[in-house]
Amino acid sequence: MSIDTVQEVQGLYGPFSISEKVIQKIWLQGDYYQQDLRTASGKRLKVLDPGFWNMNEGPDFKEARLEIDGAEVCGDVEIHFRASDWFNHGHDTNPNFNKVVLHVVLYAPAKDDVASGLPIESLVLLPLLERDLEDYAMEAALIDLEQVNELEWFERFMKKSLPQRRSLIEELAEERWMQKVAFAARRLEEADWMLCCHQSLLEVLGYARNRSAMHKVAARYSIADFASGIDTDQIFEAFRNDWKLSGCRPANHPKLRLEQYAQICRARQAWPDMLLQTMAPVESVDAAEPGAFRKAAQAKELHRRISEEIFQGVIGEKRLNTLFCDAVFPLAQAANVGESWASHWQHWYPGDFPESFARFYRQAGFSAARIPMTNGMMQGILLLFAGKGEALDS
Repeated sequence: MSIDTVQEVQGLYGPFSISEKVIQKIWLQGDYYQQDLRTASGKRLKVLDPGFWNMNEGPDFKEARLEIDGAEVCGDVEIHFRASDWFNHGHDTNPNFNKVVLHVVLYAPAKDDVASGLPIESLVLLPLLERDLEDYAMEAALIDLEQVNELEWFERFMKKSLPQRRSLIEELAEERWMQKVAFAARRLEEADWMLCCHQSLLEVLGYARNRSAMHKVAARYSIADFASGIDTDQIFEAFRNDWKLSGCRPANHPKLRLEQYAQICRARQAWPDMLLQTMAPVESVDAAEPGAFRKAAQAKELHRRISEEIFQGVIGEKRLNTLFCDAVFPLAQAANVGESWASHWQHWYPGDFPESFARFYRQAGFSAARIPMTNGMMQGILLLFAGKGEALDS
């Protein structure tokens, strides 16, 4: 049976929870590198058909078709976090699992792990993932947002008073802020401000699906390369096997985003330094409510200056807000630029969040209480769903 086991793993921004069903979905959709696959024992592997997702007793996937060292094999596939889960779940003594021909695990087994000697071929998935594992978990959280009324813990959330609900989301937002600052600090330990800005902007322009590919672009091509008039089609082709284009809207196509970035660099090659100079004199504002904060901090003017004077107006408003919150404010905090940026991050305008966030906002009663939508609230909601409501029990 497809049991929804949840584990906490370490992500870019700190620990987060991920469901085993997320790993099963990755297998079903083939959302991993499939070129030159090898089993843990070194045999060549091709996935001809992942099988059908079994929601009843038995292995996670039935009737899969594989090719192992050139020979076609038909049978079942079981998915686990670790190889030892085969024994922990009692599959070694359960006849329902006798037809399993491949054990797909997220983590490679330790050398002394008894499951490493399992006679069934195994595939370690983590090194093959096309995106950071946290991206998959957050994507699953967004799916849960679409089905919020079906979630057991949502009823418990709604039984709390409105001030308690708001306080919980704000606490999670604070946790998310600290995670992002810690990640920015690690980046700044390895690279200077200019390179960190270069990496961060390209990653934000890649959105979730092409963030890792954009990171590779930033490692190979510098700001000076983009400013020199390099053909961005050439850059796109250099990473042709890395892009995830399925379901990509034309406005978010990496070809377009690469050209937009080149336009910024050609006009303002020193844009990271300009960003630093623009932000350094900004003072902290002590205001608890978003509206009062934005007015006192002149948030609209800061947004306008950075949008028009530095980024040439080529980045859309929501994506620019995502850039502020995912990269600019955390980097500025980690680099000790100006004073504290926590309030800016908390009260800033929401970036690219799907409509399901707005629906949850209404269902939670926040809009009725005239609590403005902010980046901090959206981030807190995302963390609540990513943790499957675990924060309600803390």
